[in-house]
Amino acid sequence: MTLIIVVILVALAFEFINGFHDTANSIATVVSTKVLTPRQAIMLAAVTNLLGALVGHAVAKTVSSGLVDSQYVTTATIICALFGGIVWNLLTWWLGLPSSSTHALVGGLCGATLATAQNHWDAIIWSQEKLKNGKLVMEGVLHKVIWPMLGSPIVGLVGGFLVMAILYALLRNARPMWVNRFFGRAQIFSASYMGFAHGLADAQKTMGIITLALVTATTAGSFEALPKWLGFLKMEKTPAAEQLILTVMEGKHTLDTAAGLEREGFKMRSGEFREAFLSLAAEVHDDLGDPAGAERARADVREDYDASMAREKARFLPKIPVLGPMVALKPTDWVEALRAEGEKASNEGANPLHAMAGKVRDLAPDVPAWIKIVCALVMAAGTSAGGWRIIKTMGHKMVKLQPVHGFAAETTAATLLAVTGKFGMTVSTTHAITTAIMGVGATKRFSAIDMKIVRKILGAWVLTLPAAGGVAYVSMWLWLKVAG
Repeated sequence: MTLIIVVILVALAFEFINGFHDTANSIATVVSTKVLTPRQAIMLAAVTNLLGALVGHAVAKTVSSGLVDSQYVTTATIICALFGGIVWNLLTWWLGLPSSSTHALVGGLCGATLATAQNHWDAIIWSQEKLKNGKLVMEGVLHKVIWPMLGSPIVGLVGGFLVMAILYALLRNARPMWVNRFFGRAQIFSASYMGFAHGLADAQKTMGIITLALVTATTAGSFEALPKWLGFLKMEKTPAAEQLILTVMEGKHTLDTAAGLEREGFKMRSGEFREAFLSLAAEVHDDLGDPAGAERARADVREDYDASMAREKARFLPKIPVLGPMVALKPTDWVEALRAEGEKASNEGANPLHAMAGKVRDLAPDVPAWIKIVCALVMAAGTSAGGWRIIKTMGHKMVKLQPVHGFAAETTAATLLAVTGKFGMTVSTTHAITTAIMGVGATKRFSAIDMKIVRKILGAWVLTLPAAGGVAYVSMWLWLKVAG
């Protein structure tokens, strides 16, 4: 229990550092163009980061279940992962380099998990096919981290260049005084958009880490003697539920196993976990020649699914244009999802029931509301603390900006973050805004960009994943040595 509290506190410390480390991402341009004072800009960023952090959870679900094999993740693993990210973030902050907090955390998680797994590289989910709502999607570090890490800077650079080029073409006959006045006001909107996108993209990483820690502790039975007033820490899947899934995967299931899955399902809150367990129970009933039991379980799933859809239809937020799709829930039809998983496994010569049970086991929980609120508030507090070293690098040293340039860079980067965040990709806010600034600066002339500063930034980017991963790996190795 003590270790779980330590994990939450260390995760929130990372979130606070992330707030002031990445403050520059959303306010460097608006400060450098003198549209807002540093104090005004920080307050704007704090509020918009808070709003963004409360919206959506696709990235959090990727971090909590899509990058490493949870069976190798312990409470100590998460502490060491966070430690690796914090050390690298503080080092680059001290040097004034806008490195990626996102990739520092991902690198730390992979490094610590690898050490926990005794160097079994299978512990890191590199590339994996998954069926989601009947569609085949690619998961893992390659698709959710590496490709976005390589692609987002290119999109930011080219996007910033194109947006600025279009603005130059549209404003070629406009008076400079009018342009500065108009985009000075417009940049308040773009800076708000950037702050919102930063909260949407970055706060969710820590939400995912805390959720992963609580899932790990709940499944391991660490919360069995938890006082009632701390019940909010428990996640859906109990040790008994985990054991039932493993029994199905090992092919040792009986009708008692199916009944147990139904019993565990009804202990859970209405929603994905309950529907997944009941759907798996139906498949076990079918496998054991009990069609009546299978039909009963599927009827319960349909009833719960219909209730979830009715609740979603009654919500107001999903009806709001633009914001609506980000906050809308997309319930999975688990009866159909498991059938599709079974058919895919059967076509590949694998055991269908094993594949279905594996899909249920891999289910990532939704991030509890209290985790969203706490992480959002801590990030906003960190943002309020400022990040003057990085602001100076991005807003003043790299390229000299006017309000129109700041507007173009922020709009480009924020759009990139909003789109990738919707798909659960762990894209770096830093990479997006920094390359957008470079692209905007290149429209003036390539010599306007200080390449000496750019080379230092690129060096920090290349080192982030292995450096944070290395610190986390060594920390976990030492932990195991001391504990063992």
